[in-house]
Amino acid sequence: MKKIFMVVLSLVLVFTFAGCKKEDEVAAFEFDVPDSFNVNIQELTYGKYVSLSNPVVTINVREMGEITLQLFPSIAPNTVNSFIKYIQDGSYTNNQFHRVINEFMIQGGLLDDPVCTIAGEMTNNDFDNELSHTLGVLSMARVGEDYDSASSQFFIVHRTTLSLDGEYASFGGVVSGFHILDYIASLNDAEVNEIPIVPVYIDSITVDLNGYVPGNQICITEEAD
Repeated sequence: MKKIFMVVLSLVLVFTFAGCKKEDEVAAFEFDVPDSFNVNIQELTYGKYVSLSNPVVTINVREMGEITLQLFPSIAPNTVNSFIKYIQDGSYTNNQFHRVINEFMIQGGLLDDPVCTIAGEMTNNDFDNELSHTLGVLSMARVGEDYDSASSQFFIVHRTTLSLDGEYASFGGVVSGFHILDYIASLNDAEVNEIPIVPVYIDSITVDLNGYVPGNQICITEEAD
């Protein structure tokens, strides 16, 4: 997997993605990719941060396939390190994308007992973070208006939402599997608010560090000590 990814990236090939339509609840996971169009990864807003030395995360979505992302330690190092820790601990196994809003984002990583709460690495929390919340960007959820409440929950931006800039800690971006992102977002049902019409399970999330050595999570409780 690593070798294939490196060859694709080094040749600056295009990644293909497209919208996927929902048929019905019974056939919810039997989707096609109609009328695909090409996107050069370097033309995405975060293309300049993509590197062969970045950690690569693979989200295996049950019955759908894989979403592959790169993490950007140069943007938000503690957020990246914390996310990697949850992955390596197996915390996201059999997790769900529990919150889905079409034309906005998909959210996962809800845990009963997150082990670490971190300071938000975003501009409005006195941290320089220039990664804008455009299509495919990976960012951290938080609680209410508390900038220092991020833990295990993350979201992937489905449509550009610049109002999130400065308010949430962006720290990575999708490099393949855009059609799966699009399809999951389409499972939003207004009648049940932000819950997908069928459960969307994350069978696993894995990370290839590509030589990156993550530091320890710097938790709020540790900073207070």
